Amino acid sequence: MNRMYPFLLALLITVAGLFAGIHGSSQQSSNDLIGDADIGKVLFEEYTCDGCHGSTAENGLGTRLNPPRMRQARFIQYLRNPTNPELMPPYQQPEASDQKLADIYAFLQSLPSASPPVEEIPVLQAILEEVPK
Repeated sequence: MNRMYPFLLALLITVAGLFAGIHGSSQQSSNDLIGDADIGKVLFEEYTCDGCHGSTAENGLGTRLNPPRMRQARFIQYLRNPTNPELMPPYQQPEASDQKLADIYAFLQSLPSASPPVEEIPVLQAILEEVPK
């Protein structure tokens, strides 16, 4: 176990950082639009986002969107200019206004996630117990 200690510690730090980034990225900044989750749900279905990302935005063939892993402004920017437009169509003005995309973002933020909290992941708890205090 001692030989694996550096690896496990690095893994713990990485995973904890990812979770901190996920939870921190969902906070609104003062420049964000105020989205309406109910309208966002309708738009999520209207734009057929659920066709690739699944009805809960975490169970489709497309990228998992639940919980959101980027801030609202970056989310909107990505939807305007996706890295692979053959797989993810760009959503441009005026059909998809910033407000509509903010509504979709609010809907994504409102969804419960099946991902457990860091404290409930047994392997991480085992690693934490091994870390000297």
